[in-house]
Amino acid sequence: MKKRCPEILLTPVLQENVARIKAAAVTRLDRREGDRAIDSVEAWLLPVCAVSPYIERTCLQFSELLPRLCRENALTGNFTPLTLESLIAELAIDLQSRIETAGTAVDGKQRDALEQTVLRQFRHRHLVAILWRDLTGVATLEQTLAALSTLAQCCVVAADKWTYDVLTRRFGIPRDSAGREQRLIVLGMGKLGGYELNVSSDIDLIFIWPAAGATQVDQSGQRSMDNGEFFRRSVQRINLLLNSVTQEGFVYRVDTRLRPFGDSGPLVSNFEGLENYYVTQGRDWERYAMIKSRALCGNPEDIKTLESLISPFVYRRYLDYNAVESLRELKRKITLSVVSKGNENNIKLGTGGIREIEFIGQSFQLVRGGRDKRLRSRSIIQVLELLAAQKLMPEQDVDSLLAAYRFLRTVENAILMVRDEQKHSLPEDAMDQARLLAIVDEENWSGFIQNLSDHRARVANCFRQLFEDDPSESDVEETLSSRTVSGADETAGALTTTKTTDELWLSLASRETPDETKTELLETAGFNPDDKLLAAVSNLVRESFFHRLTAESQRRIERIAPLIIALAAQSSDPHNALTRSLAFVRAVAGRSGYLQVLTEQPTALARLMDLFARSSWLAAFVTNQPMVIDELLTGDDRSTAQDARAVHVETEEFVSRLMNVGFEEQLNSFRHYRQAREMRIACAQLDGTLTLMQVSDQLTWLAESVIAGVIKLVEAELQQKHGAPCCVDNDQASSRKTQLAIVGYGKLGGLELGFGSDLDLVFLHDSRGKQQMTNGENSIDNARYYSRVAQKFVHFMNTVTPAGVLYEIDLRLRPNGSSGVLVTGIDSFSEYQSREAWTWEHQALMRTRLVYGSEHMQKRFDAIRQAVLAQSRSAEDLREAVANMRSRMREALGNKNPVRMNLKQDSGGVADIEFVVQFLVLAHADLHPQLLQYTDNVRVLETAEKFNLISHDDAQTLTECYLTLRERLHYQALQESSPVVDLDDQLTELRNRVEAIRSRILGDE
Repeated sequence: MKKRCPEILLTPVLQENVARIKAAAVTRLDRREGDRAIDSVEAWLLPVCAVSPYIERTCLQFSELLPRLCRENALTGNFTPLTLESLIAELAIDLQSRIETAGTAVDGKQRDALEQTVLRQFRHRHLVAILWRDLTGVATLEQTLAALSTLAQCCVVAADKWTYDVLTRRFGIPRDSAGREQRLIVLGMGKLGGYELNVSSDIDLIFIWPAAGATQVDQSGQRSMDNGEFFRRSVQRINLLLNSVTQEGFVYRVDTRLRPFGDSGPLVSNFEGLENYYVTQGRDWERYAMIKSRALCGNPEDIKTLESLISPFVYRRYLDYNAVESLRELKRKITLSVVSKGNENNIKLGTGGIREIEFIGQSFQLVRGGRDKRLRSRSIIQVLELLAAQKLMPEQDVDSLLAAYRFLRTVENAILMVRDEQKHSLPEDAMDQARLLAIVDEENWSGFIQNLSDHRARVANCFRQLFEDDPSESDVEETLSSRTVSGADETAGALTTTKTTDELWLSLASRETPDETKTELLETAGFNPDDKLLAAVSNLVRESFFHRLTAESQRRIERIAPLIIALAAQSSDPHNALTRSLAFVRAVAGRSGYLQVLTEQPTALARLMDLFARSSWLAAFVTNQPMVIDELLTGDDRSTAQDARAVHVETEEFVSRLMNVGFEEQLNSFRHYRQAREMRIACAQLDGTLTLMQVSDQLTWLAESVIAGVIKLVEAELQQKHGAPCCVDNDQASSRKTQLAIVGYGKLGGLELGFGSDLDLVFLHDSRGKQQMTNGENSIDNARYYSRVAQKFVHFMNTVTPAGVLYEIDLRLRPNGSSGVLVTGIDSFSEYQSREAWTWEHQALMRTRLVYGSEHMQKRFDAIRQAVLAQSRSAEDLREAVANMRSRMREALGNKNPVRMNLKQDSGGVADIEFVVQFLVLAHADLHPQLLQYTDNVRVLETAEKFNLISHDDAQTLTECYLTLRERLHYQALQESSPVVDLDDQLTELRNRVEAIRSRILGDE
């Protein structure tokens, strides 16, 4: 706001009143103090009173108010922000001063009156200061909202404390059955809970007391009272102090209708009653209301207990898409109410208003807050910023919402601060319009309305995108027609309208339709029905299953099934797409929020159908873990390749949020974390965004980051109990902390992980010498410590939960295999590899990397690997050993059918190429240590060619065949199919080419 006022506001009455306010202030300050204090605010006095008749009226009514604010320097940029504690102390001093001024003993009624007066004058004084600082630009919007919230909390806390003191003097201290003192908990709801309170807002409160019991009588004249009655009286008195209207006005309008059972429910509930209500009666809009709830007062331990009761009600452990529909219905009711009352210009409730912005943020909170605790913030600004950071909403949309929110809240406060009246619609009076323009620094009304309209339009657009009602036929047709999937059956063109597929689904779902007729209908629609597809239909609609569902779940199945039929018919594999998707619908029918969100987002549904058509593995993955559907609803940019560092940083941030939660939550959260990212990677591969090599890189980086995260969780628990493992080297006097390392073998070591791959790991440590013990109070020897680390790690990874396993872990490649210790000292590992390991173990060592450990352990392991693999070997002895091992492996694991081929184990398969590469490394690494730089077969072949260890043509052939075989193995895995496939001409030629090179290098077997 500018210091210059619009002429329309400078009435003679205003100027006279401002002169009186200034004169009274100067009179109450000494000359020198008064001149200086008034000078600092005088330039703003007229414009502030001009735009806010409330400030004008209040300064006239309470002549001491402005001088006190001047003395306390509360109106300038040098003011010290007041904390809740300092406000409570100030209020206590004000009350004590009034009691002392009374001069005589104060009875109950007099005390009530004094407390009411003190509270009201306290609130007026600080409200004037807050509004003044806002109008003069000293405080930001966020500071103003926080100050208003803190002021309200202070008044509630004081009212509770004063009431508790009065009632305990009469009835004693309320205690539970164990003798613990009971204190009232007051939940601040809505904007008060979120530190976003308006200038003239109601305060929505819920009152709770912990446990049953009675007051303990400590003095004669006291009479014991049931805790329920004690706290009922407490609430009544608190409401009287805050809500009643006196000559000084009121403190706050208190609204208690958000309590259990609303107006018909008791004023105050205990924990048991509250929990029972939310479990049996709680409604979706109450979950929404509880997002911002915050305990304003109460015993800290009781508050923690209360939060643990409320949190499961508000935040579901799964992705709760039902919340979107509930919020939409609540918004629809608000809209109808606004329209019926002619309040379309309501800044808060109208289209594109503040409530829509809050609904957008809170829909994500309700849907995802059970899994991501960062979204449980009470601040809508923080929530929106997080949505952008997490790429859950486009950054441009979030910027628009934040700008609109700040603008609308500024306008809303401007309307409210004019007269401290609860009003949210634009003024029609010319003078009030001038006041509003002055406060928001707009030049004219038409320009302001245009600015406001632009903001509201952007909000409404974002809201519609998220809360769009049922998709129309045109939406479905557009989605279908926009997807060009190779191999789609042309006869599916008849199914691009929901009307046709509605009729088809009704026939398929009917018990009266014979299987023969269903088969004919599906064939006509472009499908190739078999027993599996007919069973998928039957399993979904059969009477016993369907009738157990809620009416809402049944309705959602009936809505989504025709859409699925239409989309499946357009897919690359209509039969499998429909079979798999119907199985998915059956699996999630009891949690039909997934069906709701997919029905409302045709693009996401079409994408899901395309993925189901192309991958049996992915269809089963989504069906078993439907929470990963969330990845289909986010931007495509989340699927793009990252580097290893970015993946590790993301996982480290995730793990930091798990450090203080329970073990079960850690297990499930980590599994959901891995599954969501695997879903992204699978989608990116099927879309062609990532190549096979990039997919393996991504899956490998993910596995490495998960290993590091689980170790961090496991060691944190063990070190809290036992301390860190330490030792004293034989040549040293002081102790040092020992270190853990994990070696990845096979696909993990070679950066070639696939979907569903297990992890071959070996645990190492560098403990040696003397005093190999942990340094905690409950000390144990290092061998036992590291054994427990490995055991707990494997347990964390392998434990089967509702979300599945994290990774299958195989530790059998450690020295001495299953009979060896779980964690080997790195010196012992070096000794074993140098002296005892078999040739096949050296072959395995070639495909190893340190996937967890410090730089020190990395260097030590690399040195051991280099020394072992670079030993000079007899080429002929090595060739014989490698060839014999390959022959035995093929005999044990290969396919015996001559017209089929095991892509990995049969002659000419992946294993042949791997053994050729391993032979080249072991035979030549002594002279060409560069062969040991990489662990993946492709780059090792490139290095071998560079040193003429293999011809260019052979290297190119092996690389090409290796990648082709891996592609086909990868495809088989995505279809959940065996690696044994029918031989075709292309595969026969590939096998022959590999066999020829293997024979030249390893010899005929």
